[in-house]
Amino acid sequence: MKHLVANWKMNFVNLDVWLKDFDLNNISEEIKVVICPNYLDIKDLYKKTSETHKKILISAQNLSSETEGAFTGQISGKMLRNIGASYSIVGHSESRLQGEDDETILNKVQTALDCDLIPILCIGENQDEYSKGRTEKKIKHQLTENLFPLKNLSNGVLIAYEPIYAIGSGIAVQNEHLEEVSILIKDLIRDNLGRDLTLVYGGSVTSESAKNLAKVDGIDGFLVGNASLDPKEFANIAQSLE
Repeated sequence: MKHLVANWKMNFVNLDVWLKDFDLNNISEEIKVVICPNYLDIKDLYKKTSETHKKILISAQNLSSETEGAFTGQISGKMLRNIGASYSIVGHSESRLQGEDDETILNKVQTALDCDLIPILCIGENQDEYSKGRTEKKIKHQLTENLFPLKNLSNGVLIAYEPIYAIGSGIAVQNEHLEEVSILIKDLIRDNLGRDLTLVYGGSVTSESAKNLAKVDGIDGFLVGNASLDPKEFANIAQSLE
C-alpha cells in the first residue's frame, strides 16, 4: 500500500474548491491519500470528505505530548481523534527548529499511538550534515532517539525521510542518495524492531520530480508540501505512484 500525504502547513485552503478539483476517480485503490490541514479545518474537512471523498484520511500537523491537563495552547491526540484525525505528523524539521527535542518527539510518537493515531515521524539531515557525509549518523541518531525505545507499534508508524535542504528548495534529492538512505532506514528498522514500516519521501516533490523519485526501491509514497496546495498537481503526483 502506497501513501500520499499532503502537508498544507499554515496556508489558507478553500476546502470546497480543493475537493472539487481533486479527482479521486483516477487514483488507484492501492494509494492511501492523507491530508494534513490546519487544526481549525480538521473537523470540517473530515465531514466534507466523509460525504464526497471517503478514501481521503485526515492528519494533524502536530500534537501535544500530553493527553490532557493544564497545558495552555496545546492540542491532544484524544482531541484530534475526536474530530476526525487518524494520523499526526511528528518531528517535522520546522517543529524541531522551534525547539522540539528528541525526548519530546519520542513522547509525541508514543502519545499518538496511545490515542489511536498513526504517527508520521519525520527524519532527515541538514545541508551541513549531508556535505560532511554524516547522513547515516544523523538517521541512526533520530531513529534511535525518536522511535526504537517504543514497544507498542500495533498501529504502525509512517517514516517520512525529508532531507532539510530539499524542503521548499525546488530541488529534490538524487535517486542514488535516496535509494541508499531508504535501504539504511529499512535495515535499521528491521534490525531494531523486527518488522517493516512504511517509508515516504518528502522534499520538493512535484508531479515532475515524482516520476523519477517513484522509481526508487523502498519508497512507499510521498509527503508533499507546497505542491499539495494545488489539487490537480497533487492528483498528478498520485499518478506517479501507480
